[in-house]
Amino acid sequence: MPRQDGDTHARILDAAAACLTEGGFTSTRLLSAIARRAGLSRPTLYKYGGTLDEIKDALIERELTGYLAEAAPIIDAARWDADYVAELLAFLVGRARRHPLLSAAVRDVPDMVLPWFTIRADLTVARVTALAAPVVQEKIDRGEFPPVDVPVLIDALTRIVLSLVFVNSPGVDADDPDDLRRYLRTVTGFIMLLPAPGAGAAAAPSAR
Repeated sequence: MPRQDGDTHARILDAAAACLTEGGFTSTRLLSAIARRAGLSRPTLYKYGGTLDEIKDALIERELTGYLAEAAPIIDAARWDADYVAELLAFLVGRARRHPLLSAAVRDVPDMVLPWFTIRADLTVARVTALAAPVVQEKIDRGEFPPVDVPVLIDALTRIVLSLVFVNSPGVDADDPDDLRRYLRTVTGFIMLLPAPGAGAAAAPSAR
């Protein structure tokens, strides 16, 4: 494990982000490029940053933490209505699609990065759940939200975000904020029309 020095470690991660965004994902001399950009020798880079895999892992952790920190105030202000859900999802999708490092990774090494948001999406869902579940549960306890299954709710919404970040659809231009909001407002409107659990049989029209 590298020894932590806040300023030096941050410089290394900043340099790594810049190098990777500029096409360094496929470079065979990435550590040298990071050291040069950070103004450090290779031994100093290794001492405070660790191996290339450790630097990448720390960078992913930093970027995901920052992304969730940006979303935290919006999650704290959660309301139980379709407009709020659509705005929240639009923010999360738009912010992720505009993230320079994520965009570069999808561009340069999709086979490496996409599994973390598809077949390994459980790790991302777990991080989001850790942030959002206490807020949602508190609102349920105060009577502001109905008594929903919190993990299932967060899991479903997170997977909607992930699908729109990585999969283009003919039904929406996810890079157009207005079109994205329209699409998500329509989706949440559909969901609001569905009967509540246990009410399906009573609400369903009889077959003839």
